Amino acid sequence: MCLIISSRHVYQPKNQLGFTLIETLIALSLLAIISMMSYQAIEVVIGADERSRSKQMGETQIQRAWKIIHRDLMHMRNRPFKDGLGLEELPYFTDSSDFGVRFSRGGGPMVTPNPSGIRRVYYNLNDEQQLIRQSWGITESIRYSEGVTLVLLEDVDEVLFEHLDANNTFTPDWPPVKRRKSSIPLPKMIRVTITLNNGAETSRVFLGVSPS
Repeated sequence: MCLIISSRHVYQPKNQLGFTLIETLIALSLLAIISMMSYQAIEVVIGADERSRSKQMGETQIQRAWKIIHRDLMHMRNRPFKDGLGLEELPYFTDSSDFGVRFSRGGGPMVTPNPSGIRRVYYNLNDEQQLIRQSWGITESIRYSEGVTLVLLEDVDEVLFEHLDANNTFTPDWPPVKRRKSSIPLPKMIRVTITLNNGAETSRVFLGVSPS
């Protein structure tokens, strides 16, 4: 028996055709649109993340500032300070010409140069809108020492220290203006308000300040 296979029945595939120019342009346009949308979505996510980080960082700095202010005010002492320039400062007083608060605080490390552990603390707002804390040992002189400087907050618009006077009224001046020449104890209550450049405002009231 003979098996005959004819070449006429062998399958030969046809040549495949490529994309036309119009199809290619449409595909590229769709790809460009999808890429742009993806880029914009990524920008939104990154922007939201940066804002969240910035807000969190700002809140962390504010909480840190409040902890330091609270610790300072709770350790105030009725101890005058000789500035080394021939003047003696009251235990606690404010600068009426501009924001500034100076006071003596205890609870510091008792080291050889400052065995009492009492330091002189100065809060002020500089030209760069930074809330600054400076401190000196109670035996140091501001003539020879710049003290220890710490930036508590950035972008601060206003800081207000208010003090409860004998009439149970809060006043930004201490000692109260009408009694500056008399011996005034430390304020028994202090309200501190911090306003940032973005309009955010935060406030704390500190109780139980000991005049002793």
